[in-house]
Amino acid sequence: MIEKLVKIIVQRLKLRVANKTSIAVSKIPRDPIAIFMESGTVRLTQVNKHFLERILGGNRAESLTTWLEIAADYGVSIELELYDNGEPWLDYAMLSQLDFPVFTSTGERLFHAGGQVICYSDSALIPSGSTLCKFKKQLITPLAKEYLTKNNIAVRERQ
Repeated sequence: MIEKLVKIIVQRLKLRVANKTSIAVSKIPRDPIAIFMESGTVRLTQVNKHFLERILGGNRAESLTTWLEIAADYGVSIELELYDNGEPWLDYAMLSQLDFPVFTSTGERLFHAGGQVICYSDSALIPSGSTLCKFKKQLITPLAKEYLTKNNIAVRERQ
């Protein structure tokens, strides 16, 4: 009897991990527990600068902060999808401050290295097929450039 129950629970957990739900930021439910019970990953879509600033503000009383804390309690991975490609409104420094992966509306994952020089160790953390967002003043070492090229990591540059 217990083995059967454990088998059912393990099966449900495997399904949950594989299930991914997308929710528009404007339609985030007040009580997300039903979604968190069914999905291992929740992608918040149509994210704008104001929403990112709210997340980084960390106001504990705000409902969004509570919502994100409940997601963490349930072991749900949160992803953020911008309403566009993030140009020109996205502050690249925000990318390195966020605890959540950020994607464009076309599905490319965005990264930003905060240092003045982007070295191999910075680039090695970026998965293949992603995009490195950098400022013009940031330099990339030759070894990091080689890694970025070899792993098909695009580089987006801004003033």
